[in-house]
Amino acid sequence: MMHETEYAYAVARVRANELTLLSAADIEQLIAAENYNQVMRRLADSGWGDIEGVTDYSKYLEQYRAKSWELLEEIIGDVHELDMLVIRNDMQNLKAALKCIISKHDPKTLLVSPTVYDTEAIVKSVEERMFESLPECMRDVAYEAYDILARTGNGQLADAVLDTRTLELIKKLGDESGSEMLAQLAEYMCVTANIKTALRCSNTGKNKEFIQNSVCECKTLNKHSLVVASLEGRAALMDYLSKTKYSDAVDMLDISTSAFEKWCDDLIMQCIMPAKYKPFGLEPLVAYYLAKDAEIKTVRIVLSAKLNHLPAEIIRERVRTLYV
Repeated sequence: MMHETEYAYAVARVRANELTLLSAADIEQLIAAENYNQVMRRLADSGWGDIEGVTDYSKYLEQYRAKSWELLEEIIGDVHELDMLVIRNDMQNLKAALKCIISKHDPKTLLVSPTVYDTEAIVKSVEERMFESLPECMRDVAYEAYDILARTGNGQLADAVLDTRTLELIKKLGDESGSEMLAQLAEYMCVTANIKTALRCSNTGKNKEFIQNSVCECKTLNKHSLVVASLEGRAALMDYLSKTKYSDAVDMLDISTSAFEKWCDDLIMQCIMPAKYKPFGLEPLVAYYLAKDAEIKTVRIVLSAKLNHLPAEIIRERVRTLYV
């Protein structure tokens, strides 16, 4: 990892790009727009490019997100210092490749970017069952997930194993970063994912083995207690969470699933806010990428709501806290 002053140029570039981020006032204007087309026009006016008339907004937003990563690749000497931000995409591609060799489908339409590793190489390794040629962090879990799929056809269990390994990788990368903020960020990513998984498992009556395979170890949310509470049912899970530092999750779940999802994303935003005031280091670069991610999620919510003719009050309840 570079000395934090060596990030001076990269941070300066990021600060310049932060000036183009949407503010809460900008989002309010989008919410107040009469329809989808008017939202698109206002986004074009805000520097999002010539997007008026775009009908597949999901594809456009993914392309827009890719530009954020391309900027970081351009301005930082070793982009692998940011692996924890995108390793989830690599594992998603591994998951897609494994499922497609079992189902005999082409995984190309399921692949996502940006990634840490070469996606074509990962797909080829899986297609040829050459798991030993995969990146080291993927080998064991690829063998395990493939065995589950080939032996039992249990796609849910294979997903659980792969998702848990993903969280463990994020946690490891955060802890090894040397940054207190990145370590905390990784912890929050794992905690929120664990709560979501515990809820799904509790609601669907999953057994102990499945739940244990589905959640990872965290410093601030005890895995054993979470598993036990999930097995006892939703009420027991809510009771356990109410006694942790994440008790606000219970209040949000009482409101709605959308409120809870917003709370999860806002927790991440809360974690990166201090990077605004850091003149050097890796943290402002991480914060910028996640700020763009929150911005894109919010725009996606607004566009979907406009297409579905949802009232402004509902949209305001769902939009995420922004970085600026």
